[in-house]
Amino acid sequence: MKRFRQRTLNLIVIVGALLLTGFAVAADNVGNVVALKGAAIIQRDAKFIEAKLRDGILLQDTVETKDRAKVKLLFIDDSVLTMAEKSKVIIREFIYSKDARGRSIFNLIDGKMRSVVGKSDFEIHTPTVVAAARGTVFECEVGKSGGRIFTTCTCFEGMVDIRSIDPAISGSVTLRPGMTLTVPSGQPLPAPTWAPAAPSAGLQPSGMAAAEAVTESLRSIQTPPITQQVPAVPPPQPTGSIQVGW
Repeated sequence: MKRFRQRTLNLIVIVGALLLTGFAVAADNVGNVVALKGAAIIQRDAKFIEAKLRDGILLQDTVETKDRAKVKLLFIDDSVLTMAEKSKVIIREFIYSKDARGRSIFNLIDGKMRSVVGKSDFEIHTPTVVAAARGTVFECEVGKSGGRIFTTCTCFEGMVDIRSIDPAISGSVTLRPGMTLTVPSGQPLPAPTWAPAAPSAGLQPSGMAAAEAVTESLRSIQTPPITQQVPAVPPPQPTGSIQVGW
């Protein structure tokens, strides 16, 4: 009887340790606030937390910037997200491994966000598109025009594959550096157009270097007419890297 009680006690201790370990892992930061201007809110479960520099970001957190605010988030896979004012993003999925390719998914609900993609397979889901990239610098903006939600995606480095969020709309479009695309809700993917050229400067899309190099010019991209076709011969592109400094 004493042995049975001892075994039961040992089992309870082991299970408790496993549960505590599970909670500790679940509570690990997947990223941090590395720059902040103005007011931003982190929604975690039912709590609303005023964001501060060096705050941790957890899986399933929602980050929202207020009027005239910007926030920069650095994640453990070296990805960097820079959110413009009145923007809202959910950290939906984040799987990171030092030995294997990870995966991250962010839901951009509203506003504008530029992404410097790290070592993981990386997706931005908006109300109208899925933008997938790896080792890329690109920007997505979600807005409303004429009562219809739209997403504009612009590629600065690497390549970005765009597909509709609606599974009934087939096909995909690949954006290369300098290309932009606007997709209204319920509409098929149009051909991309050329975005206005940005000035050149050095960029290192990795780690803290990336955190110090992400864009200030979040308002520079204008929504293009979606009927314009890709030019047969692209205009000259900048010889250096894209200027995306804070």
